[in-house]
Amino acid sequence: MNKENIFKSKRDKAKTENNRQWATLINKIVQGEVVPVIGPEFMASYEKEDSEDNGNDDKNTEEWVNPHLELINQLAESMDIEPGQHQSFSELLYDDAFPASERMEIYDMLGEVFEQEIAALNRGELPRKRIFAPSSLLIKLLKTCRFRFVITTSFTPVVEYAMKEIYGTENVRVLNFSNNPSGNDDIEDVDDIQKPTVYYMFGRVCRQEKRYVVNDSDMLSFCRSWLSNAPKTLVSVLKDKYLLLLGNSYSDWLCRFVWYSMKTKLETELKGMVVNPAASESLLQFMKRIDAFTQQDPKAVIERIDTLIEAERASQEENKFKKPEINTDVFISYSRRDGDVVKTLYDQLREKGLRVWYDKEKLDTGAKFMDDIKLAIRKTRIFIPVLSHHIEDEKNESHPYRTEWDTALEVDSTYGRNFIMPVCEKGFDFYNGCIPEKLQRHNAKVYDKEKPDFSEFVNEVYNYLMSI
Repeated sequence: MNKENIFKSKRDKAKTENNRQWATLINKIVQGEVVPVIGPEFMASYEKEDSEDNGNDDKNTEEWVNPHLELINQLAESMDIEPGQHQSFSELLYDDAFPASERMEIYDMLGEVFEQEIAALNRGELPRKRIFAPSSLLIKLLKTCRFRFVITTSFTPVVEYAMKEIYGTENVRVLNFSNNPSGNDDIEDVDDIQKPTVYYMFGRVCRQEKRYVVNDSDMLSFCRSWLSNAPKTLVSVLKDKYLLLLGNSYSDWLCRFVWYSMKTKLETELKGMVVNPAASESLLQFMKRIDAFTQQDPKAVIERIDTLIEAERASQEENKFKKPEINTDVFISYSRRDGDVVKTLYDQLREKGLRVWYDKEKLDTGAKFMDDIKLAIRKTRIFIPVLSHHIEDEKNESHPYRTEWDTALEVDSTYGRNFIMPVCEKGFDFYNGCIPEKLQRHNAKVYDKEKPDFSEFVNEVYNYLMSI
């Protein structure tokens, strides 16, 4: 083989490997198996006035900023130090021009900067004036992928803003690792990761010193604490997830620590992607050895994820009804004759980003099919039976939806929360003999068959799912 063919073979192999890694990432996102770990490099922005007359009526354009660097420059300026000369808080704090007596005041200073905004967030509100608004790039990533559990390595509340903007302030839980064994938050179990959550890995800004990472000393202290007091359940769940590290331009050792502290076993099957513009060659080689995907341009990565995931979802939508889907948010049970109504309900639930399945394709009714249906019901989070006049008309016929009801009632008896949320056609007697008595105990929302609008019910389902 000549040199040209050898080079072509290597390029083709590299391209195939690159495509494999992208396909794995997209597939894991669609399956809900990806947990993003978001740093400060691309997550914030502010409106910058465009002074040039370029024919654009909108004179304000988004300026993409690193909130940590912005804070460093603001702090330097307040100390009469030339801004733009420092890349970290440690560099600024130990600058000869920075008063040594005020180094420990940094936490209180930063806490004061964000105090009003944090107070509003703690009240379940989005502040009207944000010091650092989430960038369109961050919003795009979170909206496209509908990540439920997001880890941030920044102490600023930018990711929290973004998640609450997408899911609603009342639906997003905030957890925090604060370098305090008695105060570090953990999740309850593997299913708890389904709730929209922001987890501050290196602390959340406040006035209390040493409860979030500002300087190098804080980082070392947090790393040591994480190794000895890490949230055990969360780490146990993360080791089986695909990690997506974005906006964390950490040094070689710190990037490896963040990775290892969450994966615990480097040989685990599910790997991940690290997007680090400043990645050293040794870090790139390390990630390659453990079969992790590396990229260097966050914007290009997010743009490609957006393109690929829409194509993948469209493809999966065509095939998803060929067999019962497990681990859904909602399972819809219905009479075939209510197909149009159910399609409307399905579409409105899907618009909320929920994972929904119903037997659209009229699959077989054999034993294997019913076993799959029962498993899908046991693995779903909410069961919605659609009850209509057709149900009454079919009371003397055998239909799979009655077996679905029985399975759902069995599952419902094991929960201490609502599992069954019925919808009922206007004018249908929900309490007649064709409906099991145990099913009648669940309040049903009424819909009009002529003008089916489930928006209020869908909002109720969505908010409930986000809260459990």
